Amino acid sequence: MLALAPVAIADPTPEDIAAARSLGTDGVKLAESGDSKGAIPKLQAAEKLFHAPTTADRLGECQVNVGQLVAGTETLNRVVREVLPPTAPAAFKSAQQRAQAALTAAQPKIAQLKIHVDGAPVDQVTVTVDDEKVPSVLFDANRPTDPGAHQVKATAPGFADAAQSVQLAEGGSGSVTLTLTPSPAAAPVPAPTPVPATTTPAPAADTSAPAQSAGRSKTLPIVLFSVGGAGIVVGSVFGVLALSTKSSLDGACVNKVCPASSQSNINSLSTQATVSTIGFGVGVVAAALGVYFLVTSGGSSSGDAKPATASASPALSLQPWVGLGSAGLGGTFQ
Repeated sequence: MLALAPVAIADPTPEDIAAARSLGTDGVKLAESGDSKGAIPKLQAAEKLFHAPTTADRLGECQVNVGQLVAGTETLNRVVREVLPPTAPAAFKSAQQRAQAALTAAQPKIAQLKIHVDGAPVDQVTVTVDDEKVPSVLFDANRPTDPGAHQVKATAPGFADAAQSVQLAEGGSGSVTLTLTPSPAAAPVPAPTPVPATTTPAPAADTSAPAQSAGRSKTLPIVLFSVGGAGIVVGSVFGVLALSTKSSLDGACVNKVCPASSQSNINSLSTQATVSTIGFGVGVVAAALGVYFLVTSGGSSSGDAKPATASASPALSLQPWVGLGSAGLGGTFQ
């Protein structure tokens, strides 16, 4: 409803109203003399200064007379739909009736034009009809157009322009298909320069012998230290038991002569001493091997380090011994 309300500037001055009246009078005189083209600028200027149905009615008629049917019928529609106050002059009511008659006669003469564009994305295409831009939402839709000859043109970045002329009859319809083709003169859109990814140099191939890699590992020394610790714990426990059993035998055996009742203690002492000796032996050997492999794994890490050479596995020979009141472990390690 606001779009159809009377058009008038806010608080027009008396000078504006007087100028609008003068322009409107001149425009009406030109229209009545048959000079619709000369009357349009004066009537448009009068409407901008101050709206009056008598001026707008004549403006719409002149626009229709010069072939501007779409613009003229819209002007006449505004006059017809305008709500006049009860105190409106009789000339305004007559202008509405005159506008309705002109509108009824002009509307059937409006033509319809359908525009279709191929070859380029719709959101990049610009279409004009007689240099007036056509919204993309009207592509492939009937667009009210004045009858007569029209020049339709389509453009898009990177494509050659496409144009076509069309002749529309009064009340008729027509269609135009414009095909855009890539322009040979258009500079190719440069591909985005790929950002080089930060790469880490591949490690050099490991040419060292498997023994070298194995020697550098810390896993084996840790396992050997664990075994060595367990062996020492076992040796310590059974060593304490052996000492306790030996203390009992010292009290029961006089001059190292033991009664028959002490035979079980003698057997226990032998077993405890053997287990303690073996536990200590395994613990010491495992710990020694752990130290050995730990030292060899901590060799030079520089590029000039020599590959480890294969060597024979360490040879270990252990021989526990047990005696009355004493025990020990003998062996060799190469």
